[in-house]
Amino acid sequence: MADGHGATSAGDRHPDPAAVSDVAHGPHEAVLPEAVAMYSHPDHTGWSDSSARAVLQLMVESVAEMIGFEVAALSVVLDGELVTMAYTGPAEFREYLGQADPVSVLDPILEQAETWGRFRFLAAEDYDGGFEGHWVTMASEWADGPDSWNPLDVLMGFLTDDDGQLVGVLSVDRPPSGRRPDAAQRSLLERYAAQAERAVITAFEREEMVQQIAHAEAARRLVRSASMPAQASLEAVLSHTHQPLVEGFGAAGSWIQVLEPHGAGRGYARAREGAVVELSDRVVDLARLLAPRLWEEQQVLVIAEGVEPSLSAASGAGPLLDEARRQLEELGLTSALAVPLGAGAECLGFLVLVRRAQDPQWSPVEIDSALQIGHDLGTALMMAQALERERNLVRELQQLEDYRSRLITTLSHELRTPLTVISGNLEMLGDLDLEDGASRYQEAMARGTNRMQKLVDDLLLLARVSDPAHPLVRVPVDLQDATLAVVSLVGSTAQAKGLTLHVELEPTELVVAGDPSEIDRLLGNLVSNALKYTPTGGTVTIAVSRRTDAVIVRVSDDGLGISDEDQVGLFRAFFRTTNPDALREPGTGLGLAIVATIVERHAGEIQVSSRLGAGTTVTVTLPAA
Repeated sequence: MADGHGATSAGDRHPDPAAVSDVAHGPHEAVLPEAVAMYSHPDHTGWSDSSARAVLQLMVESVAEMIGFEVAALSVVLDGELVTMAYTGPAEFREYLGQADPVSVLDPILEQAETWGRFRFLAAEDYDGGFEGHWVTMASEWADGPDSWNPLDVLMGFLTDDDGQLVGVLSVDRPPSGRRPDAAQRSLLERYAAQAERAVITAFEREEMVQQIAHAEAARRLVRSASMPAQASLEAVLSHTHQPLVEGFGAAGSWIQVLEPHGAGRGYARAREGAVVELSDRVVDLARLLAPRLWEEQQVLVIAEGVEPSLSAASGAGPLLDEARRQLEELGLTSALAVPLGAGAECLGFLVLVRRAQDPQWSPVEIDSALQIGHDLGTALMMAQALERERNLVRELQQLEDYRSRLITTLSHELRTPLTVISGNLEMLGDLDLEDGASRYQEAMARGTNRMQKLVDDLLLLARVSDPAHPLVRVPVDLQDATLAVVSLVGSTAQAKGLTLHVELEPTELVVAGDPSEIDRLLGNLVSNALKYTPTGGTVTIAVSRRTDAVIVRVSDDGLGISDEDQVGLFRAFFRTTNPDALREPGTGLGLAIVATIVERHAGEIQVSSRLGAGTTVTVTLPAA
C-alpha cells in the first residue's frame, strides 16, 4: 500500500485539517524548498508545462515495466502538498490522483521505515496500518512466506534537490512475483529513482523558466503602459505603474523614489488599494544610499526580520536598515524587496515592494524578474524625465519669447511718439528757407527718421503677428485683386529702376481665408524684396495659380540671388545677408521674418529656391477658401 499521491492508498480517511498547514513533523523533516512554493495551482493540476508531466509519466511506466511492479506513481511537492503528476496501474485508483495531502503524511514513513538508498521500506508487520491522508489497500490477500509482498507494505523513494530539500516521491506497489524486491531489484529501483529525481528537478527548472518568461512579458507590458503617452508626466508614470506592480508581484504596496542629484527627489508610496503611505526621512535616506550601490552591483535586496543582507552594497547601512525594518513593522508589513532603477550606468531611482506576514517569501524568480523590471522601469523614468525637462525648456523659451515680444512692443510704442514729433519738426524746417548746408542736414535727418519709423512699424507688425493671444480673423481675400493692388503701388518704383514687371494670374478663383492687411503686407514685402535686389534691366515675375485646395503665389527675379549659407537664416528677424552687393541696399532685416510669420499664421508654407548670381524664387502656398 502507499500514499494516494505517491502510489496507491488504503482507506478513505482524510488528514487532520490542522495538519495541512504544517510542512513536516518530528525529527525527520521533509522540508519544502522555497523555490518550489510558487508553482502550486489551486486545482492541483501542476505545472503549466505539459511536456514535463509527459516525461514523468514515461518514467513511472518504465519503473513498472522494467523492474516489475503493476503500480507506480510519482508525486511532487507543490506549496507544501503532495500532488500526483504521473501514475500507472489499475484505472479504478485514478480517482485518488486529484486529492492532495500535506507533506506531513510522510512523517511516519520517515520515522519507522528501513532505508534503502533513496527508498524507504516499511513492512506491514512493523506498523499498525494507520496513517493520515489518502491511503488505499491494493489487495486483500497475499501469499505466505518471509519475503512475500504484503498489500500493506510501503515502498517509496524520497526525491530531493541538490540542497537535500524534498521535491517528490516515487512509490511502487503490487510486484507480479508476489515477492518483496531482492538486491538486484533494489539496485534498479535506486537507479530509476535517481533518474526520476533529476526529471523532477528539471521539470521545476523548466517551470521556473516559464515563470521567468511570464514575468519578463509582464515587465514589457508594464513599461509599455508606463511610458505609453508621449505627453505623460513623471507623476503619471509613477501613478500608472503602481497597480501593475502590486498585482504582478502579489505585493501589499509599492514605493518608487526618483533620485535627483541635489535633493531627495520625488517619492510615490501607496498601499495596494492606492492609499498614500507616509515614509520617514531616514527611510528616504536609505534609498539614496543603497540605490546607487545596488545598481552598480546589479543586485536587489530583501529586507525582512531575521534576514541579514549579504550584499556589499548594504555595508555601513545597518542603522538605516534597522529603521526600515521598524517602519515595516509599524505599517503591519514583514518583508520588502528593494530594487534599483536605472538605465545604462545611471541609477535613477529605487523601487520597494512589500508583503504582509501571510504572504509568501520572495522567490528567486521574483527577485530576478524584479531586477529586470528595474531596467525597464528605469528606462521609462529616464524618458519621462527627459520629456519633463523638454517641457520645462519649452515653457521657459515661451516665457522668454513672450517677454521679448512685450519688450519690442513697448519699445516700439515708446519710440513712435518722439519719432513723430521729430519727423513733424523736420518737415516744418524743410518749409523754411535754409542755407545749403543746413538744408542738407535737414534732409539727412529726415531720411534717418523715416528709416527709424519704418523699423518701428515693422517691429510692431512682427510683434502683433507673432503674438499667440492676437487672434487671426479670417475673411475671404481675393489674391488676384490683392496682387494687382500691390503691383500698382510698386509699378513706378520698377519703372524708375528700369525693371520689367510681369504679372501672371490664372483665370480661376484665387481666394484664401485670412487677414486682408496681413496678406497685403506679405505680397508687398515679397515684391519689394525682389525689386530691391534685382539690378537695372532685370525682370520680376509675380504668378498666382490654383492647385486643388491651395493657392500658390510665386515671386521670381533674376537678381543677385542668395547663397546656400544665407538661406539657412533667411527668415530670422534682423537677418542680413553676407553678400556685399545686397548690403548696399537699405533694410531692417524684418521683411522676410514678417512674411514667414504671416504664412505660418495662415497655415501655409513658404519655400525659397535661389542661386548666388542667378536670381531667387519665393513660393508661398496658402489653403484655398
